[in-house]
Amino acid sequence: MHTTQLTKVGNSTAIIIPRDVLTEVRLDRGDEVTLLVRDGRIEIVKCNDDCSKAMGAGRAFSTRYRRAMAVLAK
Repeated sequence: MHTTQLTKVGNSTAIIIPRDVLTEVRLDRGDEVTLLVRDGRIEIVKCNDDCSKAMGAGRAFSTRYRRAMAVLAK
């Protein structure tokens, strides 16, 4: 088991994951991950290519239609 601390980064909070843990789960800096909350626990899961494509499409959509979504949200 590994213990680490939460750290302030700007207005956000970051967690430092030791290198040996990253190696064990085959993650590296810059990898895209998904955060899941289940039963009061946070799970960090590496995104697969399908997930990355879907997230990219969602970002492109929200950027392109930002104004329309703001109007609809009223």
